[in-house]
Amino acid sequence: MPCRAFHGQLANPKGKTAKLLSDYVCILVDDLTGVDIGLFEFDPDSTLYCFILNADEQIYMRYGGRDDESAETFLNEDSLHIALERGLEMHEQYNKGELEKTERPAAKFPRDYPEIAKDEIKKGKCVHCHHIGQARTLLLQSQDKLDKQKDLWVYPDIKRLGIELDPKKGLEVENTDGAAKKAGIKKRDEVIKLEGKQVRTYGDMQQLLHEHPADSETLKLTVKRKDEEIDVELKLEELWRVTKIERRAGTHALEPFPEFWGKELDEKEKKKIGAKEDDFACEVTKFWVKTNAQNAGMKVGDIVFEVDGVRRSDYTSNPTLWIRLNYKPGDTVTVKVLRAGKTLEFSYIVKAKPW
Repeated sequence: MPCRAFHGQLANPKGKTAKLLSDYVCILVDDLTGVDIGLFEFDPDSTLYCFILNADEQIYMRYGGRDDESAETFLNEDSLHIALERGLEMHEQYNKGELEKTERPAAKFPRDYPEIAKDEIKKGKCVHCHHIGQARTLLLQSQDKLDKQKDLWVYPDIKRLGIELDPKKGLEVENTDGAAKKAGIKKRDEVIKLEGKQVRTYGDMQQLLHEHPADSETLKLTVKRKDEEIDVELKLEELWRVTKIERRAGTHALEPFPEFWGKELDEKEKKKIGAKEDDFACEVTKFWVKTNAQNAGMKVGDIVFEVDGVRRSDYTSNPTLWIRLNYKPGDTVTVKVLRAGKTLEFSYIVKAKPW
């Protein structure tokens, strides 16, 4: 279901969705200015994110999140119905005193980020989700505390573990590969715990994956197979958290600026120029302002395929991201590009920001 249509279904619910939501008090938040993001922590680069909670602000579960393929992969009525039904079950348990209360995390607000405080807050503008990720990167950079190899790889994709879920069936496994298959997870298993903590939705699982230490070598899951609960331990690869962070607002705030904006070629486009799927291949799409790359002779339409001798990386196939992750403002970068069938080379100094 297209995400816009899914938004519409929540705004004007019908059928089973309407019946389930009739037992809820629904609140739409489109401005995060006064929201406690310490309690309501979430992936700020999601298109839609929901919290199911009670009047005491104890969160039962999350609904939302996304993967690299699409913002809409896990947004559908079937999985929403599962979440809403489980939310009502948990609320009944809570009212009976059968559900353990969770400790509220320390409060945190968008105004605690200097960049948001001096811009959106001071100017009376709405604070949107993407502002959070952007402000976080800017704060860590200003404090010289940003670890480019760890801090940017947020909200991992479960597929990196070798688990492919059925998006319409909550946390039911559709296929396995890699670490998950080696650990013994099977098709139709349902993931119910991560490191001993209950998970009921993809949003729950992705949040706990986000909190799992980046340097951990293992991950413990509990799956339900028919009526049996089975504990398994996955061996994590070094790059298990890697996703396409080029799409994240926090990455766009990362210094230095590559001196051009570009679009990575897809597999078919790469094949046309003789590049493999994991090779660098990025079309220069715009400059907006007069940049050092443009002054050096680069043009819109150039295909960047090499940066200082590097044509491939284990964690990105996008040369603009490679520059952001491996250089500092003031460094000199030498890139090779394809233009009308010819290979050209340009060297220039990268600045912190485009303007």
